[in-house]
Parts: sequence; structure tokens; C-alpha cells
Amino acid sequence: MKITCNIIKDVLPLYVENMLSDDSCIMVEEHIEQCQECKNYLNEMHNLTEIPVDRDTTPLVKIKSTLRKKKIQTAILSIMFSIMLFVIAIAFLTAPEYIPYSESSVTINEIGNGSVLAQFEDTVYGYDINRYPTDDNTGYVYHITTWNSIWNRNIKKSNVNNTILNPNGENVISVYYYHTNESEDILMYGKDINPSGGVVTLPRLFLTYYSLMAIAFAAICGLIMLILRRNKNVFDIMLKIFLLPVSYLLGQLIIKGFATSSYTAIRDFFAILLVMIPLYIAFLTAINLIRQYKINKYKGR
Repeated sequence: MKITCNIIKDVLPLYVENMLSDDSCIMVEEHIEQCQECKNYLNEMHNLTEIPVDRDTTPLVKIKSTLRKKKIQTAILSIMFSIMLFVIAIAFLTAPEYIPYSESSVTINEIGNGSVLAQFEDTVYGYDINRYPTDDNTGYVYHITTWNSIWNRNIKKSNVNNTILNPNGENVISVYYYHTNESEDILMYGKDINPSGGVVTLPRLFLTYYSLMAIAFAAICGLIMLILRRNKNVFDIMLKIFLLPVSYLLGQLIIKGFATSSYTAIRDFFAILLVMIPLYIAFLTAINLIRQYKINKYKGR
């Protein structure tokens, strides 16, 4: 069989790598001594330079940094949701369960020197006392209510101490016990300041005002976002601002439901803030993760 150039070129890679038998090597060498074309082809194979190794690690560093950033954001998101769930659980466990009035739940006694003492029974774990001066400024009117909670009954069983209503010698005109169902207050001590119409303690309404302001603020931010949606920088800034009132409203919904009035408005307000803050951070983190996911998905196409 005639040894053609094509056959020699097919086996030259094996010849260069010293993978041919002795007889095959002799065949190749005899051919290239007589064939300048195959000899040149062999020289070209010997002169091929090794493919350079890309030693630039910048892309790997960027990938590593992106993965680390994503892990941190995921961890932050998990922590914020955990904090929010913890606050919700504590708010639920410590939520006041108001005690209906009975003569044994709280008693008012004058103990001498004009001091008036409020004594609570063992089932009372908390109380609220409000006071205000009479119209003629001759003394003060007091309104008291008591409560317990799941936390106090089952976890931390600590009863409240008796308290003096007028430690600075204030003149106590009357003391009422108020309920949280907007029923008429019950006079426990002193004289009735409104014998003709009765006295009713109403819940505080400032949470209602805060809710209305949050709704109005969110609506304004949403309108600006709609108008300037093509301006990415402005849209991103307004989105972050928009999430503040939204987080507050969601926090209030979680803590108070759809009720906006409260007899423990200050406590509820701080509970709402404690839910709002991790919720807001979780929103921002989730938005960043979603954007990164979309970018990676677009690049992968």
C-alpha cells in the first residue's frame, strides 16, 4: 500500500507525542525525508506555542464577592423575619387582658395623712392609672383599670405591688374603675364628678391619626413613583421611602388588626415600631435579592 501524505499527517500527532511503534516511526521518518510538505507540517507542529493560561482571577473574585453578598443578604432577611416573629409572639403573650371590675380586684383605702392606697388582688398583673385635675383645681380625679396576660399567668408570675395614688399629698377627689368596652366608669372612692350623666373613659385615638398619615404618605409616594417611573434613580429612592409607611401599616395590622383605637396606645405604638423596623429591612433585602436574581437570569440567557 502506498503511504500517502494524508496518512502521514494523520499519524504525525501521535509521532510528536512518541506514541507510535518503532516500525511506524521509521515509516514516518522515511516519508518526511522525501516529502517537503509533510516535513514542513511536522515543523509547524513542533513550533506550536503552548496555549497561554489565563491567570487573571478578577472574574473569580467578583463571583465570590457576589455569592458572599447574596449569602449575607439572605442571612439578614432570615434574621429580620425571625426578629419580627419574635416581637409578634411577645406582643401576643403580653397583650393585656382587662379584668372586669369587682370589689376584690382593686380596693381604695385612705391610710392616714391624706394618702390614698390602691390595693390589688393576686390575679392582677398590671394596671393603668390616669389622672387629671378637676375643673376648679381643688384636686385630682383618677381612673384605674387592671389586667393580666398569658405571659404573666403562665411564664412570669409576678403580681403588682400596691401603690399610693397621691405620694406628694395631692387631694384625691374621686377614683373610678374603667372598662375597655366604653361602658360607664364605676366610682370606687370619693364623690361622683358627673352624677347626672356618668363618666366614660374612651380609648386613645392617636394610632388612628398615625394610620391616616401613613396612608396619605404612601399614596403620595406611590403617585410620584407612577409619574417618574422612567427615572430609575428617583424611582428607587421613592420606593425606599414608600416602603416606610407600608411597613408601618403592616406592623399595625399585625399588632392591632383593623382596630386603630387603643387603651394601651403607647405600648401598641412601640410594638408596631418593633415590627415595622425588621419588616422594612426585610423588604429592602428581598428587593435586592430579586433584582440580583433577575440580572443573573438575564445574563444566563
